[in-house]
Amino acid sequence: GDINVNPNAPTDAPMNVLLPAAQANLAYGIHGDIAQFTSIFLQQASGVNNIYLTVGQYDLNGNLAGRVWDGNLYPGAMTDFNIVIRKATQQNAPHYRGVARVLMANALGQAVDLWNNVPYSDAFRGNDAERVLQPRYDRAEALYDTIQNVLNQAIVDLQAPNSTLSPGRDDLVYGGDRARWVQAARALKARYFNHLSKVNAEQSARDALAQLQAGTFTANAQDARIVFGNTIDAAAPWFRFSQSTFGTGIRVSSTLVQQMQQRNDPRLPFYATPFSAASGIVGARPGQADEAGTAFVGPYYNRAEAPTNFITFVEVKFIEAEANFRLGRLVEAAAAHNAAVAASIAKVTVSITGAATNAAANTAYIGQFGSETAASITLDKILTEKYFAMYLDPEAWTDWRRSVTADRPNGVPALQPAANSQQFTGGRLPRRWPYPISEVQQNRVNVEAQGAASITDRIFWDR
Repeated sequence: GDINVNPNAPTDAPMNVLLPAAQANLAYGIHGDIAQFTSIFLQQASGVNNIYLTVGQYDLNGNLAGRVWDGNLYPGAMTDFNIVIRKATQQNAPHYRGVARVLMANALGQAVDLWNNVPYSDAFRGNDAERVLQPRYDRAEALYDTIQNVLNQAIVDLQAPNSTLSPGRDDLVYGGDRARWVQAARALKARYFNHLSKVNAEQSARDALAQLQAGTFTANAQDARIVFGNTIDAAAPWFRFSQSTFGTGIRVSSTLVQQMQQRNDPRLPFYATPFSAASGIVGARPGQADEAGTAFVGPYYNRAEAPTNFITFVEVKFIEAEANFRLGRLVEAAAAHNAAVAASIAKVTVSITGAATNAAANTAYIGQFGSETAASITLDKILTEKYFAMYLDPEAWTDWRRSVTADRPNGVPALQPAANSQQFTGGRLPRRWPYPISEVQQNRVNVEAQGAASITDRIFWDR
């Protein structure tokens, strides 16, 4: 009867096994291919060979896009979070359900911000009584409402007075600290409200600030992040990538390097490692092949125990600065901007080498770029500093796309199309990802119903 049952291939797992696996999978997706490809588009990084060169020339195809969709998101972390949510409901364990809902909302937000319309309502019904193997695509605008609703439900779950089971050491982010998870949920709500700056500048700012005022991060130590192990098999995503056979394919971009050098930015030695001691930090030109002697990703990310962020205090303060500026609250905008700059400098430099080592350079930078007033603060300054602070974070590409307006046609910072990109986009900068080839092959009707999905098309909030 059980001759075809493999005892070493379990068909189910408890929540305390599923949750950390899903957390790690999502972190690797966000800071793996998503971060790599979006950072290349944003010219924080440059692809110099292999698939990374083609991405750098804006030839991101459905096979590459599928690595995230098929590996880290839908059959990966999102399916596991959905199972945890279902199990937690069955077992009356709202604390587990709350954590899973926060990260499900984060994962869904990543999917919408890359692809626009995506499956969600039907996405996890492959084992239902009425099996859905070709899920319909939900409208991106509606999914942004879903994200907010899921986060609202998560906050209620996390504040539940009773739960038969609660996460502990199996929670790789906060070790079961539910108050921190509530802060993270509100921070994510503020992020996704802030994304709607082109849809409704005033209302999105008011909604974002309301979430921050309800209570969220107040220091870098409260960041929602995973700190991976210090061995190669348990290391952070960028370190694992740098040790792989493809690890030379990405270098730090000349666009970023030159701007940071002009500003004497003390974070640059942590963001970039010189090719050799004699070469100094030289960036690779976007779209150019085999840029010899150019810098690799530096020790802030390229170390085994580097933090892998979901959302941070630094990002929250920049959201606060931008939202206040859009509402004309310039004193509050300047104060939040200055706090964000100082927190980023501390996070990147002090956390690795100690305050005394970098004190003079840090103080000089903050004095010049992190000491704004109501009379001097501008939206361009906020977005420029956020570009540097959110180095290699996919959120930075979202910010750049939001910054493209009639009076800022190349965004903030102003980017020029990469070399050799004419054949793929006609010299236009990328604005979204193509649908995965797996969806085109297995869910063609629903994919084709979305219409054209060129890499230069826009996400619904990118107007």
